[in-house]
Amino acid sequence: MQEEVENRTVNLAVSTTKLTARTFARAVRWYLIRRGQKRMRSKAEHPFKTGKQTVAQLLKPGLPTDRVELVDGSAKDFCRIAKQFGVDYAIRKDPTKDPPRYVVFFKAKDQEVLNQVVEEYSRLTDHKESVRKQLNEEKEKVRQEAKEKGKGLIKKHKRRKERTEGR
Repeated sequence: MQEEVENRTVNLAVSTTKLTARTFARAVRWYLIRRGQKRMRSKAEHPFKTGKQTVAQLLKPGLPTDRVELVDGSAKDFCRIAKQFGVDYAIRKDPTKDPPRYVVFFKAKDQEVLNQVVEEYSRLTDHKESVRKQLNEEKEKVRQEAKEKGKGLIKKHKRRKERTEGR
């Protein structure tokens, strides 16, 4: 009997200068409203987590999962696309490779949605060139320009030297 009374007890703290019946009624009304809102939120929440999650959470509910290996390291692009289509996914990074590789596990109720996500991602990565590749190309261009400029400066220096020696 004592446990039932303890479980139904509520502590309500009100900070006021003068405690009146009206103040007490407002405090109780505020408490009941918040309690009702909390119950409604807990009923509305989905029992399973959606979106980005750990691999263990992803495998719990039992739907079949697929796996994609992201070689170019553009995990953010895949996350954005998966979020758009409402797909649950988990990302694992393989740090032993350089550049790092990402393995993405994902699932959806409909197989067509999974196919569409993979299609969208592959279309995006085909158009998007690797940033590292772009940097290396730019480095090569700068090196070539520097070599050409350097050769031009050497030739100018030699001509000046010849002119001064000939006088």
